[in-house]
Amino acid sequence: MKHYVATILILAIAAAGHESINRAHARAAQERPAQNVLDIPASIGRYKQVGADQEVEEEVQRMLQTSTVLVRNYAGPDGWPLQLTIVYAGTTRRSLHFPQVCLVGQGWEIREQTTMPVGFSFRAQRLVVVKGAQRQAVLYWFKTGERLTGDYFVNSWHWARNQLFSGAATSALVRLSAPIGNRDESAVFSLLEDFAAKFTPILMERVD
Repeated sequence: MKHYVATILILAIAAAGHESINRAHARAAQERPAQNVLDIPASIGRYKQVGADQEVEEEVQRMLQTSTVLVRNYAGPDGWPLQLTIVYAGTTRRSLHFPQVCLVGQGWEIREQTTMPVGFSFRAQRLVVVKGAQRQAVLYWFKTGERLTGDYFVNSWHWARNQLFSGAATSALVRLSAPIGNRDESAVFSLLEDFAAKFTPILMERVD
């Protein structure tokens, strides 16, 4: 009987917490309008934008449940290309998912998956993906409020906690990718890590 009562209490507390998150979520969505434009500079350190931002198809926006998506190509100091993708989810988090899902859906095979530090700030997810003769290096992480992490579940915890206590936290996914080509794999990841370290202060300032 005691175990039964304890189980009921735990379920009641969980339900109350879930309802509190839902109320905070709804309140935040009403009080804090979505960031419709991502104001990211064309030059980040010695990295320069190449071409116009890529258009994101309406079907993709519907799938992600957000129209605030930035896909932009940059060239590194030696001209090596890399791509920055930001998916801004606002207060809902419905747009955030494992990037591996999209990569596999686009025909990429994930060969390696681990984490690596970005400066002294946080750890990002590190992927090596392959499609035919192509190999790409990928780094990704999440931002919720002032917290950065490459761990999807840790980010979910940050979001839930912030929604409970402040009701105003927003989330975004950041992904960097670059072709490996005939370069040393570690050199390409060093390039991505360097860009990520220079981009992080901009991310914290310009993506709320």
